[in-house]
Amino acid sequence: MKILIFGASASGVTTTGKEIAKRLNVDYFDSDDYFWKLTEIPFIERNDPQQRNSKIKADLDNSKSWILGGSIFQWGEDVFPSFDLVIFLWIPADIRIERLKKKRI
Repeated sequence: MKILIFGASASGVTTTGKEIAKRLNVDYFDSDDYFWKLTEIPFIERNDPQQRNSKIKADLDNSKSWILGGSIFQWGEDVFPSFDLVIFLWIPADIRIERLKKKRI
């Protein structure tokens, strides 16, 4: 089983993905872990796209069933296998904005 869950920032992709992965006993991968470098201040320095794509492809190929959370649509062709299910999460912008404000505090 290969599932992609995506949505705007603070729409609940990571929370939902991790919970579903836990219940299904499958691996969860988050696109942010591949897209961004691990820095003291998060989300400011991007990883090299070729290295990012190579790493995520290897990780997904080494897992039989998984859930991938995040927007990965412009990462290039032949990076991801066909998904069995794609889920788009949508919540009102005002709720997302409040969530983002709380994250930054």
